[in-house]
Amino acid sequence: MKALRLAGLLALALPQVAFAAGGGHHEPQWSLTLWGFANFAIYCWIMKRFAWPLITEFLQDRHDTVVESLEAAARAREEAASLKAEFEARMRGLESEAEKARAEILEIAQTEARRMVEQAEKTADAIRQDAQLVADEEVARARQSLQEESAALVTKMAAELVQAQVTPEDQERFLADFLAESREATR
Repeated sequence: MKALRLAGLLALALPQVAFAAGGGHHEPQWSLTLWGFANFAIYCWIMKRFAWPLITEFLQDRHDTVVESLEAAARAREEAASLKAEFEARMRGLESEAEKARAEILEIAQTEARRMVEQAEKTADAIRQDAQLVADEEVARARQSLQEESAALVTKMAAELVQAQVTPEDQERFLADFLAESREATR
């Protein structure tokens, strides 16, 4: 409203200034001033009636757009800060997860190494036991073989001794004793 009053005062004062600068002897024409004022008033009414709603609508739309943009920027900034915090937390989490994974892998490797050592020890024990059994069997076979050879040798030596020292009369006597014992055993 103040702007309208100021514009009206200027419209009234400007023709007076122009007339004063014109040099002198003419009387001011109030009709021109009134027509100028009326022309300006019509111009202001047309602007207010037709242009002002469009201008205010444009300015309101622009205001709404700027407010929405600022709000969107604030939301984006908050979201970016949230994502940054989340990613930083994830990175810290990834470091701890990587450390946990390394520890788990190391533990698995140590467990597997212990299991392999235990398996190797069991296998070595089994091989030792098998070797001991084989050795014992070989010793038993060797003893059996030596006993058989000894018995055969003793038998051979005894047969040679008997042949060398038993006379035909001893043989007849042995045969007679054997037959007599056989007859008695069968009775």
